[in-house]
Amino acid sequence: MSGTVAARITVERVGGRVRMTDLVGGTYLRAQPLGVRGGAARVALLGTYALLLAGDDLRMEVSVGPGVWLELVEPSGMVAYDARGGSASWRADLRVADGGCLVWRSAPFVVTSGADITRNMNVHLSGSGRALVHETLVMGRSYESSGGPLRSLTRADVDGRPLLVEDLDLRDPVLAGAPGVMGGNRVMTSTFLLGARPEGSVGVQETLLHGPGALSRAVAGQAHEAEAAVADSWGRWRSGFADPVGYEEENEDEAA
Repeated sequence: MSGTVAARITVERVGGRVRMTDLVGGTYLRAQPLGVRGGAARVALLGTYALLLAGDDLRMEVSVGPGVWLELVEPSGMVAYDARGGSASWRADLRVADGGCLVWRSAPFVVTSGADITRNMNVHLSGSGRALVHETLVMGRSYESSGGPLRSLTRADVDGRPLLVEDLDLRDPVLAGAPGVMGGNRVMTSTFLLGARPEGSVGVQETLLHGPGALSRAVAGQAHEAEAAVADSWGRWRSGFADPVGYEEENEDEAA
């Protein structure tokens, strides 16, 4: 399934109103509109084939137009299964235009002991565009001590200038278990605040980026433990991405 686009989502303003101008699903995911209200839109990523096998290539393209607020909702996670000597890949390309906002709290991504997966997430921001993205990587299922080889690359830029460049290479189990990497833990949870600086004090799990952004991260033996460690960061940062309900109505009143 090389080169398969599993989901393509484009949300923009057309005639002053927010419209989902492109919603394309694929083998793995279906983009289900949850509605548009004022300046905000919500889309669910529904797993129709929520697993990756050898040779699978899952790709997502998300584009948020100027002045648009988009939330992606992901009810169920993704599982990379035994590749039997092969490999699979996952890629998300996220673009947020000037004045746009993207919120995505993704479901856990599980890498089983026999999987071999390369993961790429690219976030491109323009002007005052912002993104808040949360992910949880789980190495192995509950009865497995570890997962298979995983390389996870995350890149973010603002107007073409690098904001975050990270290469998490867990393909060597010895290096993956080293202190400062996984340290013997199975789960890594990360929240990326991109295009904005956090308000208030910086929490113990948080790192300010060299630019408008911050990262909150925790590793733990279980997913709920890692999630709990960054919950405060998510809550505080999420409050800065308030749903702009009534945006269009206010504009229409002013225009009248």
